[in-house]
Formats: sequence, structure tokens, C-alpha cells
Amino acid sequence: MVRRRYCNDRTEGIDTQVTSDAHSLRFAYSTINWGTTPDLAKTFAEIRDAGWSAVELFTHQLDWLGTPDHLRAALGSLQVATNCWLIEVPTSPAQTAKLKNQIDYAALMGAEAMGLYGGNRLRWRTPAAEEYADLASCCEELAVYGADKGVTVAYHPHVACTIETEEEIDLLMDRTEVLTLCLDASHIALVDEDPVTQFRKYYDRLGYIHLKDWARGKFVEMGQGTIGIDFAAILDYLAGQNFGGWVVIENSRSDVSPFESARINADFLTGLGYSLETGAK
Repeated sequence: MVRRRYCNDRTEGIDTQVTSDAHSLRFAYSTINWGTTPDLAKTFAEIRDAGWSAVELFTHQLDWLGTPDHLRAALGSLQVATNCWLIEVPTSPAQTAKLKNQIDYAALMGAEAMGLYGGNRLRWRTPAAEEYADLASCCEELAVYGADKGVTVAYHPHVACTIETEEEIDLLMDRTEVLTLCLDASHIALVDEDPVTQFRKYYDRLGYIHLKDWARGKFVEMGQGTIGIDFAAILDYLAGQNFGGWVVIENSRSDVSPFESARINADFLTGLGYSLETGAK
């Protein structure tokens, strides 16, 4: 048995016991490679056929997803692990309301977490203090709202967004309490920082994670990169900590089909000895 701590409680967290094999990690696959308005039934069928049991919904409008019953029919046996959405800076009440609707939908679908990435970063200057503060305030409001719905809200530090570096992550964490992180190994490496070091440093604020690789100016399947991301070390650390959040493989684009990328990533993980079966909660 392992104890999983879900970070959406406002105080001490929610501990639950679950059965575990040698590796307790749970894996999901992002829909990002199929675009924002894909044929949902085809997309989910390809993800299932590639060997995955759970999925992250990536920036799909609610009117595209349809009712929860409609989406469940398209999902088949797939579990919705997480949802991920863009947050823009400056923030606005209208944006906050729309993101709360996404949290509500995630809760209805049984998703445990919702990721936020953004806002766009101007290349000729670092964000201003008021921009960091604006992002932190809005993310914390959403995190508190999500906590009441049973959905962990996690900010995703991202190249070309307000929060890129470890120093900026510290600023965000210092300004929030309920908000967690969705760390992405490739975006950490792309700012010349070490993924394993950051997973260790921010473990207590880690909601869930993204994994993908990078080579020759583009995102690639895991194990095909050229920037030295040690996925085995990352996963070994998380498994050793009995990490309870989702490990989402987010192959943003591919030179082959989205299905083939999903299959390659599945083979990479199973080759390391991990199972993609999640089982019902």
C-alpha cells in the first residue's frame, strides 16, 4: 500500500490508501497533439489503442466537449485524469469565470487536477512585479475554488510565459498557498535548469507533472531528445516518494502521426518497467 496526498485541501491535504504494484505512478496522455477541436471519438480511440488508460483534456472549449454524458461515451474506457487551460495576463473577471467553469466540468468528469499555463511573455523584458502579482492572485483564487470542488489547480511554468525559471517559480509559490505546480521536464531543461533538482525542491507543492522531450528545435517523443533529460531518474524519484499525482505525457507535436507518437511514448515507459494501467479509483 502507498499513501497518496492530494494537494487540494486548504490545510493538511487528503490522504488516501491505494493498492500499488512495484511502481505506484499513474500515467495519462494529453490530447494536445490532436488539436483543440479534434474528432473526439477518433482521438480517444487512438489514445486507447496506443496503450493508455487515462487522458488529459488540453484546451478544449466546453461546447466542443459537450455534456459529460456525451464525453463519457466518446472516452470509452479512458479515465479523465486532468484538464489543462491557458491563463492570460492581465487577468480579468470574465476569464476567471470561464476558468471556474472549466474546473466545474473537470470535477463532473472526475478529473483530479487542472493545469494552467500562461500568460504570454514579452521577449524584450521580464514580467513586471504587478504582472507576477496579478497571475498569483488569480491562480490562488482558482486554486481555492478548485479545492472546494475536489480539483487540484496547478500552474505550469512554461517557456515564453510569465513564469519560466526557478527564481520565478519561487515568486509564485511565495505569493500563494493552495496553488500547486505542474512541472514539465522539458520546459525546465529549456531554461538550462535541472528537472530532477526542481522535482525535489518543489515536491511538497507538486500537483501533477508533464513529460516530453526536445531535439533540434522541436518537441519530440520521450527518449529521442538531445538536451539530456533523464526521464528514468525523474520517474525513479517520484516512484520512490510514492507520488500520488498524475504523470501526463504531453507530446505537443510530432513528425509522425499523433497515434504513432502516443505509441512510441507508451513503449518508452513500458520499456522502463512502468505500467500504463490505472484501474478505477
